[in-house]
Amino acid sequence: MIPLARPWIDDAELDAVAAVLRSGMLVQGALVARFEAALADRCGRRFAVAVANGTSALGLAYRALGLERGDEIVVPALTWPSPAHAAAELGLMVRLADVDAGEWNATPETFAAARAPGTRLLVAIDQFGCPAREEILTLGVPVLEDAACALGSVFASGRPCGSLGLASCLSFHPRKLVTTGEGGAVLTDDEGLAQTLRELRNHGQRVPGEFARAAGNARLGELQAAMGLAQLEKLDAMIEARRDHARAIRDALGDRLRFQCSPAGARTNEQTLGARLPEGVERGAFLDAVRAAGVQAGLLSYDLASIGTLAGAHDVPEARALATRGVALPLFPQMSEPERERVIAAVHAALA
Repeated sequence: MIPLARPWIDDAELDAVAAVLRSGMLVQGALVARFEAALADRCGRRFAVAVANGTSALGLAYRALGLERGDEIVVPALTWPSPAHAAAELGLMVRLADVDAGEWNATPETFAAARAPGTRLLVAIDQFGCPAREEILTLGVPVLEDAACALGSVFASGRPCGSLGLASCLSFHPRKLVTTGEGGAVLTDDEGLAQTLRELRNHGQRVPGEFARAAGNARLGELQAAMGLAQLEKLDAMIEARRDHARAIRDALGDRLRFQCSPAGARTNEQTLGARLPEGVERGAFLDAVRAAGVQAGLLSYDLASIGTLAGAHDVPEARALATRGVALPLFPQMSEPERERVIAAVHAALA
């Protein structure tokens, strides 16, 4: 079975992890600091604070930004639930913005339509690595960038994803380009915000033994940081290979499926190869047929207005259509040309 995703892990990661195990220093040491510095440099930020996972990054960012129970934020309707669930756990009120039919991101127009006079924060998601539109910053509401999928992507202005708004959140789940197994980070240019995040991830400690606030444990370990540093060394090669494979698959299938497009001048890292099925093709039958041909495929994403924890009176037709008809196809940098051709053939056969 050709998998949907396959992390690029070889001797570099194995050697790095083994060195940590031999050292005996497993938690919050020098490698975490090096990983943070490398992330900040890659994303054009002053500070990076590594945490346990991408969902923790979102929740800690909301707290560090001073959001309190009852405050209202706007989240794109097409996404994995984490940005909204992390907010709901804190008692925040979540409004949903619809997405663009081509880019699959919320736009300045859909954010403007969804916000209310008291909205405290807009969460701009670089969906599947496709950069959001930077014009969101002109709406007069603070912006948090969910760049979980977008490490290595580039905005239309030429600046890297992970640099938008007050803070940006990353994930290092195995479906992401750079993985640490589980892991995440919050990036910011605000020194005070970075210090608050460091306290929130480490039991509220300002320095060892001095507890400045009530908080839990969301630290990233040295093992993950060592793996992340090895992964970052490969990031450019990963992106180049993913773009080559994605281009070839789109060229072969482009007249049969609708693929995501990026804003003019922006560059995606191709984190997910998603497509919208044509009308008349039943998604369950399509996925069954592709899988029967030895090719893994899956659902694209979720319409948050349609899941039980967030269901409500939200008008998000584009997000609903994409969540209903969207699929994700295999894409990973080590994909061989024969594997790529099998994916193309399986999709052609399933559509037929």
